Formats: sequence, C-alpha cells, structure tokens
Amino acid sequence: MGKQFGISVVAAAVILFAGCSSDHASAPGYGTMNVRMTDDPGEFDQVNLVITQVSARVEDFDPDSTDPDSTDVDSTDGDLDDEDGGWIVLENDKATFDLMTLQNGQFATIGSALVPAGHYTEIRLKLGAGSNVVVDGVTHSLVVPSGMQSGLKLKGSFDVPTGGIFDIALDFDAGRSIFQTGTGQYMLKPVIKILAARVAGGITGHILPAGALATIYATQLPDTVGSARAAADGHFMLAVLSAGSYDLTVHPDSGYRDTTLFGVSVETGLTKDVGGIQLTPLQ
Repeated sequence: MGKQFGISVVAAAVILFAGCSSDHASAPGYGTMNVRMTDDPGEFDQVNLVITQVSARVEDFDPDSTDPDSTDVDSTDGDLDDEDGGWIVLENDKATFDLMTLQNGQFATIGSALVPAGHYTEIRLKLGAGSNVVVDGVTHSLVVPSGMQSGLKLKGSFDVPTGGIFDIALDFDAGRSIFQTGTGQYMLKPVIKILAARVAGGITGHILPAGALATIYATQLPDTVGSARAAADGHFMLAVLSAGSYDLTVHPDSGYRDTTLFGVSVETGLTKDVGGIQLTPLQ
C-alpha cells in the first residue's frame, strides 16, 4: 500500500538534517545516505507527485558487499544502461508528496538507507502513475512520460563515509516542471537541482509589510536559479543554492513596486539572512 505525505516534512535548513541511528553508525564498511526534497513555488493548489523508488549508484560496486537486511540492489533495468549494477535502493515503497507543502525551507525525506561507503555518481527517482495537480480547486491528472517511470537520473558526485552520514538536497521546481498542452493536459518535465546538503546554502528574510503577496527570485544573470513565495507573515527562504553572489528580486503581486537587493553573498553550508525588505507602494 502506498504512503501519503502532505505535511510530513523536516522544518529545517539543509544544513540541519537529522542524523542516523547508532546501529547504522556501527556497521563496518557502511554509511547512511539521506535524500531530502524541497520545492520552488508554482501556480497550483497542490502538486501530488508519486515516487515509487529512490536509489543511488555507487562506483566500483561489489555485489557481495551488500547487506540484504538494509539495502537492495537493482540491476535489472537494461534501458537505463546499468548492466554492471551499482544501484542501491534507498526507498522502495510508493509514496505521494504534495510539492506545494515543501517550500520556504520545508523538506521531506524521500529516501534513507544504510549503504556501502564509497563514491556515488547518480540519484535515480522512479515516478509512477497517479500523480495529479490541483488548480483553482479542480484536480487534473498529471502525465508522467513512460521513460521517467523507469527512472529519472540526477547526476552528482557524493562520497558516503564509513560510519558517517551523507545528506543530499533536491530542489524540485514545480513551476518550470509542469506545463499544460493545447488539449488542456498537464505534463511533467522535471527540473531539479541536486547538491550535497553540507555545501548547499540559502537566503532567508521577510517582506514588509507582512501579508503582501510576493514572489522572490534569486538570479545570477542571465539565469534565475531559485525562487520562493512569501508566507502569510512575510517570511521566505530560498534553499539549495551554491556558494556565490546573487541578486534578490521581490516581485509583488500587486500594490507595490519590485525591489531588488544586489550582490547578496551566499557561503558554503550557510543561510544568509537579509532581514526585512520594505516594499514601496505604487503611486
């Protein structure tokens, strides 16, 4: 039976992920990998995404080294070019996540397991049928291309230490991932950022006056690399940002002018608090 996740999230910045149990830490030659997901805003009431499996690919895989009580090895999907194996399953139960609940620093754990220590190069999400979007109170089915049901690969470079913990942060951009066809069908073409949590930074602050409806964008010209929607109290957070300098633009829905903070510096593993941003009313 599938699991339903709506508000079962980790209310923390990417650098504050929880640890593993003492049993995990004591297993020789193993470490713990956690995969957690957040979302950028989109113009939807809900985006219910069905994930049927989360796995990670380890280099120099030795099938004799796996612990059948803690991980599974998936090497049967020839269309994914993994004849040599190396796919370690972190989560194999179908779960549904409402991406609209995963904003402003909210994360959901989508996979966590004891895995062989070593170098990992990919995360794979298998997406299943039953995903949907809710727009203006109406539920519409979300078409997931058949190839993504076999596996959506996210490339990276991650080292899981023996006896340690490695957290991976995924930033799912619903606004850019979902589009409507000419026939009215909603389609999924995932846009996802992936970073090691220990190097991911963020930007937080609050909009004044509180209650002003606004979207906040972080840009490195010419690209928009992250966005957030101000909460009812004005708070916002953009997560899963690489270290660097960003221009932060507040775009109010109505009644106020756009406001931009230039050169906001984000450091590795830290969240930059820009404090209150006072909006100027339109004349």
